[in-house]
Amino acid sequence: MRRSTGRILTTHTGSLPRPADLVAVLNAKELDEPYDRSAFAARVKRAIDEIVRKQAATGIDVIGD
Repeated sequence: MRRSTGRILTTHTGSLPRPADLVAVLNAKELDEPYDRSAFAARVKRAIDEIVRKQAATGIDVIGD
């Protein structure tokens, strides 16, 4: 756990936005429709990488995925 005695650490609250193309595949998966599992896994990884980079770039101390 990160701690600070010099300032209040920041994080975000609530769920993080998901890219529209990922939401479409998540919907297909939820509805038991066909989807490319390897493409889905790769897109999830990219989405996590993207959101972690954005949080780090904004200066958030406690990053979530």
